[in-house]
Amino acid sequence: MQERLIRVWDLPTRIFHWALVALLIVAWFSGGEEGGAAALHRYAGEAIAGLIVFRVLWGFIGNERARFRDFVAGPGAIVEHLGDLFRDQPKRHLGHNPLGGLAVFALLTLVTALVTTGLFSGGDEAAGPFVGIGGLNMAEVHEALFRVLQALVMLHLIGVAIESWLSRDGLVPAMLSGAKRRRADEPGEDAAAAHPVALIAALAFAAMTTFALAAQPKPTTVDGAGFEKEDGEHDGGALSDDNH
Repeated sequence: MQERLIRVWDLPTRIFHWALVALLIVAWFSGGEEGGAAALHRYAGEAIAGLIVFRVLWGFIGNERARFRDFVAGPGAIVEHLGDLFRDQPKRHLGHNPLGGLAVFALLTLVTALVTTGLFSGGDEAAGPFVGIGGLNMAEVHEALFRVLQALVMLHLIGVAIESWLSRDGLVPAMLSGAKRRRADEPGEDAAAAHPVALIAALAFAAMTTFALAAQPKPTTVDGAGFEKEDGEHDGGALSDDNH
């Protein structure tokens, strides 16, 4: 039967997806390292913060399939979807299916928590811009959250593979090309595009977030006991005069 291509994922959504993947890999391999790698880890985290701001805004003002309301689902819908997968002809979703939507929310929440704790984390070589404020150093929490993220990403990849196989739907190719193949008798229309002003606004807020974090003074460690700003000012009272 003849097939047709339906535009699902717009370019901003696809760029966000693959940029996040790339930056998380960079953060993974630069975490816990010294020198330039430690600085790279921080820069990756600051860039991820901007990406998260963009995706949250895009979830409200972006293209039709990128909006949260398109794929938010309750427990009942998720259970129904799991059962439907094992039928002869499971329903194929143009956007995120209920389980995929849950994964999106879980990943966004976890990455947000990871970035936030990273801003308040520090080690012997590098530190987030806000470490030491109120005596906070969330390095251990940051590390634990990253382990959770690794497990969630593995589950997500397994889920995508199983979903693609059972539903005969190319989820990964669709995130590359932006389109999905559908039979002529299957329902579906091209996703409604977002207004160009919405894209400009989302990009502006994302850029401001990243640049604002990058502009913060870089704390450095002192005898492994606390942190001070590069200009010598104390950060959040984390150091006493005895450290100098």
